[in-house]
Amino acid sequence: MRHNRGFTLLELIIVMAIMAIIASVLYSNFAGSLAKGRDSRRKQDLEGIAKALELFYGDFRSYPNPILNILPTWGAPFANPTNTAVIYMQQMPVDPAYPDRTYCYISENGSNYKLYANLENLSDRGPNVFTTPVQCGTVYYNYGISSQNTTP
Repeated sequence: MRHNRGFTLLELIIVMAIMAIIASVLYSNFAGSLAKGRDSRRKQDLEGIAKALELFYGDFRSYPNPILNILPTWGAPFANPTNTAVIYMQQMPVDPAYPDRTYCYISENGSNYKLYANLENLSDRGPNVFTTPVQCGTVYYNYGISSQNTTP
């Protein structure tokens, strides 16, 4: 009598199916964690820009006018336009998913500002997350912060 010491095809298929299910569950959790991490960075980026804008306001009694391009392009340093030795922010942050996603800045007559970003985690219900997206330029955003004298 001969004894085969191997696995049957059915046993191999069952093991592979179980491994596929476990891998898909782990991947979905991993992808969700990555999205939450990028969203956290977006929130931190906007907070950093807001602090730099407040420093600018302290010097000029006005927020930068986006039409006059006083606010630097994303990725460039944010310096005082009349004294480049004064730097408000070493580098304007860029959205982690750039160029597919970008930040938006609005200032109305220099009296206030609004900053917007698009979060990936749509189940985030924290402060400053909009249930109805807000338009900035041609893009609709679901998260924003603003100066103290206005609302995002």
